[in-house]
Amino acid sequence: MEIVTRAESRREYTPDDRARVLTEAAMPGARMLQVAQRYGISPSLVYRWRREAAGRPARQALPRAPRFVPLLVDDGGPRQGTVVPPSAPMPNAGTDRIEVVLRNGRLLRVGAGTDATVVARLAAALEA
Repeated sequence: MEIVTRAESRREYTPDDRARVLTEAAMPGARMLQVAQRYGISPSLVYRWRREAAGRPARQALPRAPRFVPLLVDDGGPRQGTVVPPSAPMPNAGTDRIEVVLRNGRLLRVGAGTDATVVARLAAALEA
C-alpha cells in the first residue's frame, strides 16, 4: 500500500526530452508502454506528443446524447410545478404507466412494461 502525503506538481518536459522519448518509441521493436515506464511517464502522454509532432490536433470527444431522460413518476396525487394538459386516455388506462415529460414540454406515456431502449428512442425522436 502506498500513502501519498502531498500532491506532486505537474512536470515540465523540454523539447529535447520529448524528442528523446519519441525517438526511442519510434525504434523498430520498441513498445510504447516500456518506453513510457522507463521515463516515468504515461503512455497516453507519449501518444499525445507523437500526434503533436506529426501536426495533428489532439482528439476531442464528440458530444454524446444523454443516456437518461427526465422522468416524472405520477403517484396519483395533485401535481406541483409544470402542468401538462391531459390528452386522450391510453388504452387499458387502469394498468400501470410511466409518463415522461420531455425538455420541449411534450409528454410521453408508455406502459410500465415498455422496454427502456424503446422509451429512449421515442424520447429522442420527440425532442428533435
